[in-house]
Amino acid sequence: MSNITTIVKFPVSSFRKISSPYEEKGAKTYIAVLNVKDVPEELEEWRGLNPRDPKLSSGVAKKIADTLKDDPDSFFFRNRGITIIVDRAEFDNKDNVLNIELSDRTKNGLLDGGHTFRVIRSFVENLSEDELSDFNAYVKIEIIEGIKDLESVVNIVEARNTSTQVKQQGLEELKGHYEDIHNILDNKPYGNRIAYKEFELLEDGSPKDIDIKDILSYLVCFDVESFGNEKHPIKAYSTRSSVVEHFRMNDKKMSKYIPLIPEILELRDIIYLELPDAYNEKGGKFGKLTGVTEVSNRPRMEKIKLPFIEKESRYRIPSGFIYPVLAAFRNIVEIKNDKCSWKIDPIRFFRELSSNLAEIVGDQALEFRNPNKLGKDNATWKMCYQAVELETLRRHL
Repeated sequence: MSNITTIVKFPVSSFRKISSPYEEKGAKTYIAVLNVKDVPEELEEWRGLNPRDPKLSSGVAKKIADTLKDDPDSFFFRNRGITIIVDRAEFDNKDNVLNIELSDRTKNGLLDGGHTFRVIRSFVENLSEDELSDFNAYVKIEIIEGIKDLESVVNIVEARNTSTQVKQQGLEELKGHYEDIHNILDNKPYGNRIAYKEFELLEDGSPKDIDIKDILSYLVCFDVESFGNEKHPIKAYSTRSSVVEHFRMNDKKMSKYIPLIPEILELRDIIYLELPDAYNEKGGKFGKLTGVTEVSNRPRMEKIKLPFIEKESRYRIPSGFIYPVLAAFRNIVEIKNDKCSWKIDPIRFFRELSSNLAEIVGDQALEFRNPNKLGKDNATWKMCYQAVELETLRRHL
């Protein structure tokens, strides 16, 4: 296959050269910082170096997208960025424009950060012009220049794409603690899609798209022994690593909640599916809330698949909207003889209270206009909790 030299130009916020002992051999490294909306689409044609074909439905991609959607200000710090190998890089410091030259698809192109690139491009392409003008999130691009030897390029690619697989080895110590969860969920339709370790794959080679940390975060929301009316499990939303630690440190206590997981997961998806209609029926416009995207208005955007009920939502909803509502239903968990059970069917109970809870979340969303702040707001969690608590008291549950 013939190679045609491609020159890509794009604006950057900052650019600097990283000094190294290898400059005498012609190899140079640079770091550029740019707004995600300026990540050049031309790189799509230069993804051949990356051995993993990134899928927007994978768990990794969903986490990247969630950060862009829920907390764009932290994207720069939470994302590892993109790495590319080029023939030449040149920075115009007058206009703050970076020029990169790529000529050989076997030696040039995107070698790491494929998921980041694809998610960013998909996200940007689905924003309106007004949304795009107001949106600010930043990403790092590492540019490696002057690696001419094919073997050296291959060695770099292999190293960059295997080093991440030991990223969370701390989870390995918890494998024995997941046995009861396996027993409860393995026979569910979604059971084989749960990744209990980092980078678990399905039989077809694609990544498993349900993270055990997400399941643990939903479970922690129902820990009635650790959280009550004044203290709420906000960390279940804000810091996923903390829920792993919470489960590990309280494994004996948390084991009694594990039989509730199937209903908890179903409740989570039902809230996601039905909260918008409940809000709209109260006269609101759910699709207009900050952070919400009505997928039906975006032909190129897929509907959101809800794995625990096998249905689809026409809305993309920030997780900060969902967690305070979900956690409120720990009001209907009771413990007797060291066993947990439901005081009432959680799905039916949610549907009876959905209008009230949707109004609370909607009003808070209008006030904050920031899904991440809403998700971390103690008052929002408390209002949702008290709405469910009041009804349980009224019914003498």
